[in-house]
Amino acid sequence: MGVAASSPALELPDLLLLAGPTKEDGCPQLLGLFPLQFVQLFIHDESRQQLKVKFCTGRAFYLQLRAPAETRALEFSKWVRLLYRLRFHGQGAVPFTQEEWGDEDWDEETDLEDQERDWRDQLQAREARLDPQTSELWGL
Repeated sequence: MGVAASSPALELPDLLLLAGPTKEDGCPQLLGLFPLQFVQLFIHDESRQQLKVKFCTGRAFYLQLRAPAETRALEFSKWVRLLYRLRFHGQGAVPFTQEEWGDEDWDEETDLEDQERDWRDQLQAREARLDPQTSELWGL
């Protein structure tokens, strides 16, 4: 998992990248690129260094940090700080703690609803190709 900015002018990242090893040679392969406005990121279990990724479609995945033991705590603390900054940066920021997230959050102007519906359809199509039972990406 990674985050990136779609423009160098942005102060904070606005994209979520999901990657996993290929079956052939284990090299990393990009599985999805999602705007953060359609994704919620949570600290699922701090003691086990696990994150929760929840899409606007309601589908959720749990990610386990895989890093060398000597750097694991430092790397996870950087993720926690990033999630905190995303949460408190602005009104459209990504949540840091688990809260109710229903469809009422998506009731804005008609043009935005149509655009978001298209994004949800695209996300559902992408999610259908991500199988957490067979992928090492999820690490649990």
